[in-house]
Amino acid sequence: MPGLVTRNFRHYNADQFKEAFDEASPSNIYLYIGRTHAWDDESNPPAPLDNVQHTKFEIYRNLIAAKRVTTGDVRYAIPRNDWTSGTIYHEYQNKDGDLYANTYYAFTEDYNVYKCLFNANNATSTVKPTGTSTSTLTTSDGYKWKFMYNVSAADALKFVTTNYIPVKTVETDDGSAQWSVQQAASNGSVDVIDVDNGGSGYINTTSTFASVTNSTVMALDGVKSSGIDNIYNGSNIYIVSGTGSGQLRHIIDYVGTTRTITTNGAFSVTPTTGSTYYISPRVLVKGDGSTVAVAYANVNSSGNVETITVINKGANYSFASVEVSANNGTGATASAYLSPFGGHGSDATRELAGHNIIINTRLTVDDTTFPSNVDFRQLGLLRDPKAASNGTVTDATSLNFMTRLTLTNVSGEYTDDEFVNGGTSTASGRVISFANTNADSSEGILSLVGTSGTFQNPETITGNNSSVTATISGITNNDIVQYSGDMLYMENRGPIARAADQIEDIKLVIRF
Repeated sequence: MPGLVTRNFRHYNADQFKEAFDEASPSNIYLYIGRTHAWDDESNPPAPLDNVQHTKFEIYRNLIAAKRVTTGDVRYAIPRNDWTSGTIYHEYQNKDGDLYANTYYAFTEDYNVYKCLFNANNATSTVKPTGTSTSTLTTSDGYKWKFMYNVSAADALKFVTTNYIPVKTVETDDGSAQWSVQQAASNGSVDVIDVDNGGSGYINTTSTFASVTNSTVMALDGVKSSGIDNIYNGSNIYIVSGTGSGQLRHIIDYVGTTRTITTNGAFSVTPTTGSTYYISPRVLVKGDGSTVAVAYANVNSSGNVETITVINKGANYSFASVEVSANNGTGATASAYLSPFGGHGSDATRELAGHNIIINTRLTVDDTTFPSNVDFRQLGLLRDPKAASNGTVTDATSLNFMTRLTLTNVSGEYTDDEFVNGGTSTASGRVISFANTNADSSEGILSLVGTSGTFQNPETITGNNSSVTATISGITNNDIVQYSGDMLYMENRGPIARAADQIEDIKLVIRF
């Protein structure tokens, strides 16, 4: 039978992963670096393999060091879509199955994120959206945008990448513009009505009233209005400006000789002869809203319904349809687009498909666990490794995966990435670095990864390429129980060189 794993499942997985860092008793997840030796093709690292041999053994043998990831290092993330003039942004449509595959939001140089509600009938965007209003933002190119949130300077520095930006939903009142937008969001509102077919033969007229008898009866401009009886019956009249502006009523009678209209209900604020009106086809929104959405049609000089302007978004619709009618013209059809549950801007993370996680960890010069003057080619995430000291899950800030041998009588200079072998124990390990502790480098500490077997103190070790020999006088083993914990994420890269005065700013994006 047909089935579907919804996008909500991705959000659920992302939520569960992020909660691993936020819980009162969180999982201990570490960002690790590893592999100093070269790939066969340094410009094209191979894809990691998801099999037992690779994730449980090979990766561990390459590990150098790891740093614990904390809740402050983790954010939800969405693809970065910089606002660019000349782009046709996809407008939000609640029934659009391809919405998330399209560019329907924009990230501006002000670090604001806006969702496109209307793209002016597939026109190019030429005016950058600005501002943080809780209302719909209309730019002069006809686009309608919804401000969603601002990326703070701190988050921009830590989490913005070439391809991704952080996204959040504010949980408590922090005084931000985003919080105001969330509080003002209207569930199930009709923010946009799109014209599917403009029809033909429609008329419109606009001017100021010639006279006003009362709140339901008034005379139109005698020059700009028709002399045909009932021609405006069934149309809407909208007060564009002046006294009573923003009100809309339905015309039920029109007398051509006197240019007099009668509306279906009294204007709550009676217009005056200084009020500007606009008459166009009636737009009726049908559905289950608790508050009715109200809109009027804009007719062009060719008699087509070009756009529809929403003047009251309504609320709590779960379905809605649109009917366009008038005592003239035919064929216009339109679709109402409902806001997501909670309303536009109520939950930026869900609305913008923030089911990715971005992690940022910085390896600084004072992170002594991480050796300098080496390079690495692998990084990833390791969950709940166990401490070698007691066999329980560790929560240390950083972990050292190297075996460190204190040496005397060093006969020469070891070659990077060569193996050294014990003479008595037959143990071996790959050379990462040697730090001398005296002037002639005959004593020092040799750091190894991928150690197999157990070196003995004292014994003589020999480099398999350099033939350098030395005597072990002390051994410091790996910080964790070998092969403990779960590899959650693995990534192979080209060589990244570490220097003593360098900071590595590592950003990982986990896509669900």
